[in-house]
Amino acid sequence: MTFQVEFQVVVLAAGKGSRMSEITTGKPKCLLPVGPKPLVWYPLYKLQCSGFSDVILVVLETQKAEIQNVLEKTDLEIKIDYVSINDNEDLGTADTLRLLSDKLKSDVLVLSCDIVSDVNLKGVLDVFRTHDASLACLLLHPPPNETIVVPGPKSKHKPERDLIGIDEQTNRLVFLASASDFESELSLPTSLLRKHTSIKIHSNLVDTHVYHSKKLDYQVLKE
Repeated sequence: MTFQVEFQVVVLAAGKGSRMSEITTGKPKCLLPVGPKPLVWYPLYKLQCSGFSDVILVVLETQKAEIQNVLEKTDLEIKIDYVSINDNEDLGTADTLRLLSDKLKSDVLVLSCDIVSDVNLKGVLDVFRTHDASLACLLLHPPPNETIVVPGPKSKHKPERDLIGIDEQTNRLVFLASASDFESELSLPTSLLRKHTSIKIHSNLVDTHVYHSKKLDYQVLKE
């Protein structure tokens, strides 16, 4: 079974790896070796195995040639449409979809280049289709007390957390932000609290940067 007709796929590989500069200096983050393969190979291979034949890969302009050269030498069969952005740009997911809006003709599945997972992507897409949500994302609930080793000097590492608000009555995602965006207090918009009267804020969930967006949403972003 293929999802290519229903979904277009965007893989984000323009990150500069600023939090791990000790190992990304002079090398694209998406080409860091993970086992025998470059990091970006894993989500691309996952998509290929899930029935996708085409993918849009967003990269930095100065890194495009190197990334393309490396991936052409791998065993990947998925067709890659490279879209480059200026190195001075720091685009978030929404900004990237706005940039690609003329290319996107159907619902879109967005993945980060650094997701290495055994998650059943077909199952995730089935859930997205079943709920027919305007926007959906895949969250990870890591095992308790899991120790994660981060590359680089320990003095430079500051744990980062996502603050994720879920409507307890509908299980709907209604709020998503980085804890670093707030100093000591979390303030939610009054309009959000009026619409959703029972919100539970989670600080132990991880945003995997796997998103599904309906076509209408990124057309609106362009406006």
